[in-house]
Amino acid sequence: MPPPPPPVDEAPRQTHVLRPHHVAILSVFVLVLRDPPSPAFNLHVWRILAREISELYPPKSFEELVRAVSSGRGDLPDEASKMGRGLRNVVSAIHAFIEDKFFTDVIAFVPERELDGSQPSPSSTHSVERRSFFGLFIRRCYLSFFKLSWRGTMRLIQDYKDWTDGKDTAGYGMQETDRGGGLLLLPTQSDEQQYAQSEPYENYEKAVKQGDTQAATENLRKFFDQRFSDSVESGLTQHALLHMARLHYSQGSLTAAANALGEALKVARISNDSITVLHCNNLMKRLSPALESNRTGKIPPVQQRTSALEVLWDVKKMIEVGESIRAGFTKLYQSMGIADASYADPHESLWARHACQATLWVFAGVESLAQTHENFVIAFTEPGDDEARFTCLLMRARRLLRQGNFGGALLVLLNPETWSGLNLRQHGVWASEVWKTLRVAVQRRQQDTLMRSFLQPRRPAEPNNMQMQSTHTPFPKMLSAQRSSILAKSLIEGKEFSQAIPVVLDALWNSEFVGSWAYHRVAVSQLAEISVEFGMAGKGRRMIEGILPQVLNGDDVEIRAYACYTLARCIIAESWSKDDPTIPPPPARQNAALEEALPFLHVAEQDYTTIEMYQERLNVIYMLSVVYHNLALGYQALAEEGGAIMAAEAAEMVKQMHKERDRMAEMYHEVDKVRKEVRGMEVDEELSTLWGLVVKASAVVGTRS
Repeated sequence: MPPPPPPVDEAPRQTHVLRPHHVAILSVFVLVLRDPPSPAFNLHVWRILAREISELYPPKSFEELVRAVSSGRGDLPDEASKMGRGLRNVVSAIHAFIEDKFFTDVIAFVPERELDGSQPSPSSTHSVERRSFFGLFIRRCYLSFFKLSWRGTMRLIQDYKDWTDGKDTAGYGMQETDRGGGLLLLPTQSDEQQYAQSEPYENYEKAVKQGDTQAATENLRKFFDQRFSDSVESGLTQHALLHMARLHYSQGSLTAAANALGEALKVARISNDSITVLHCNNLMKRLSPALESNRTGKIPPVQQRTSALEVLWDVKKMIEVGESIRAGFTKLYQSMGIADASYADPHESLWARHACQATLWVFAGVESLAQTHENFVIAFTEPGDDEARFTCLLMRARRLLRQGNFGGALLVLLNPETWSGLNLRQHGVWASEVWKTLRVAVQRRQQDTLMRSFLQPRRPAEPNNMQMQSTHTPFPKMLSAQRSSILAKSLIEGKEFSQAIPVVLDALWNSEFVGSWAYHRVAVSQLAEISVEFGMAGKGRRMIEGILPQVLNGDDVEIRAYACYTLARCIIAESWSKDDPTIPPPPARQNAALEEALPFLHVAEQDYTTIEMYQERLNVIYMLSVVYHNLALGYQALAEEGGAIMAAEAAEMVKQMHKERDRMAEMYHEVDKVRKEVRGMEVDEELSTLWGLVVKASAVVGTRS
């Protein structure tokens, strides 16, 4: 004889409170079942009933319900208006309906149980199956009305009238246990007990978004202090502690988060709650001194049921601490494999994995693939505090900024769909991102005065560094490749080429090791510039030509401008003699090199114009004027030598080169004048207006309910 099955905890008996919107839904049942409309309009009404009965969303007000029912098929205006009039007529006669036969008429559409307990025989007089979704709702409402006393019935009538008059809260402040004072005719045991409600948790989520830690803690305690079952122990203590740890972690209280997380981990292990243990371990990794891969030398595998948002966070952390991109892709592929093996993978995980792929491809320098994944996430997610969507929006703004579209980047960041649904922590990241975007524009223009007087005093507080708790291993803010590139740039600008060589080589090694090919291209261009200074222009040219296909696609306009300008210098310098650089090259070779360098100089000039880097643009314009001047001299020398071109053609080419040289000289003076005006600005009205929008958005986020 097989052993008996293990006992199953009986779910608590849930009581039901009859609300005004339930009466309105029953009115729609009466109108539809008593005089059925056409099949098309009937389908429209039943869909509305199914959505309202499910209570997955807050109930509609009376006017919203009337509009939803009467605004169905556009080709059936008569039936829509008839249904709207019928709902409004119910309001005037609801007193007589409830007293006499309203609920009796409703229950008549549902067959009764046979005396012997068998299922009722089908009959044409019954329109709703007894155990169907709609039949259960009608029977529940009928039984709830049957339990009401005379006083309870009058209370329901008054609440319904107030609700139809526009008082949306009428009848909704009463809980299950509030009906003991004579509102129920036959109160049962379940009517005397208050079971768990979702309102405290909703208030907790609102408080978290507003940054109100005290209100969030209080509502979280209220939610988990409720009665979830008839047993003494609810079995949810570990969930309460985990939520408390997450709350402290989101607010930057890492010590309190670690204490709550330790207690949650102990309770979860005692309760044999493996899923909660997994969530606790994932959060514990964020509080650990360093990545596990740094301690063990191996990438810890992604465990089953690990959230895709955790994988996204791990990938971001790996990128910031300088881990190889292979580790990030390993994490991603493990997560995708676990999702493929699971049949209950939510859509949120799918979008988080797309955001993870976009992050990795941006880091790898493949912007086209990253943009594809970003478009997937932004197109199929709703505005709000979705971390995957927020990550992709930030990446889109950064891409537009790298491509020279400063206005497009701000348009993405300042779009209300971007910031209106963010929680307080995400809003801090958003405000900091807007400030950094403005800072990039100011630094490109070299507006030092504006930076000191306007932007620097208004810098938002940096979001809490929640990734690491220990102070022994400080969390790096930038990649070593990025730091090396910035240091090399300052050394090159200071003509300290010898000191810049080891820094550039370090940037090359680090960027190639971790797979950050965007910084790798910058380091290659810097090494080529140093090669020109040490008389190795040919090697510098070959290095830049190796990355030229990836640079010319325009993923980063500043890198393209810098690489093209450096390549033009390498081409020109290579034409000179390697043995004696003081000896000028022959006119034919010199003109060929200058003509080959011209297109790259024009690309650099246009790119620097796009991103408003005036000083670099002046350098390119000066180089162009020198190139045109030497081209004119070369054509004159070729004409004097009796070369391939005729004297008349040479004169025409010389005239054209002089004209271009003079145009570059005029452009140089105009750009220099603009540079001085822009650099001396103390207040920029455009930046002031943009920052005013950020302040208003912050006020909206901070005061929303």
